[in-house]
Amino acid sequence: MSGSGPRPSLIQRQLWETRRAHYIAVFERALLLLRERSELPIPERKLVRELRVTTTTARLEIDPDGRFWAPTFETQNLPDPDSDELEPFERKVPDIQWVHDDESAVDDRHRQKSFAIECKRLGSKMAGRDFNQLYVTEGVCRFRSSDWRYGNHMGEGMMIGFVQDMELPAILEVANSHLATESVTPLRLEGDFAANGFSGLEHSFERTFPQSPFHLIHRWLDIRAVPRKTASSPRPKRAKSSRKTGAKK
Repeated sequence: MSGSGPRPSLIQRQLWETRRAHYIAVFERALLLLRERSELPIPERKLVRELRVTTTTARLEIDPDGRFWAPTFETQNLPDPDSDELEPFERKVPDIQWVHDDESAVDDRHRQKSFAIECKRLGSKMAGRDFNQLYVTEGVCRFRSSDWRYGNHMGEGMMIGFVQDMELPAILEVANSHLATESVTPLRLEGDFAANGFSGLEHSFERTFPQSPFHLIHRWLDIRAVPRKTASSPRPKRAKSSRKTGAKK
């Protein structure tokens, strides 16, 4: 038999497909729960923070017995099983990882695998930041770059885009132009764009580390109509006490 190594059995492929469907279902539900908020913050880190909460709710709804464990937020890449040294990319931190045991692995060093998810804003430029370009260069490309290696030793990963303004077709056109600049396969829309919900997109591309080709799933959440959460008003300062420090009551 030709090939670089043993192929997972049909049963193992079915196990992964079950996990994959579960991971996607949880995040799709979490995104819809996020979309139902009366207001949402603007910065990316705060949006991911809120997504962490709705992901917990979605996970408990869909998997109350905890059969699929739970995703972790802002944790470092898994150690590279092919290296005996600490590699620089092991210090990189995807927004979300869903780690599972790969029962088909014959070596325990290769047993843990991570389904990585990166989150970015989408929309018009703001304060010199081109969010649609950053979605590609600081999002998609981190799954392809040997310096970042998101989804190392996995065949799939996920991107979540928070659409804050602009029309969805326009964002796709701009994102694909940036992907072309980076020599990455363009995004393909699955079905139609969903205003006030999430849209599904996907593409596959080659990379220089396992596994390749790599399939990247995209979910774009339209939050354009959700009111923006403004910064909280500062708390009023307490009036200074007229008592001297140490004075008797």
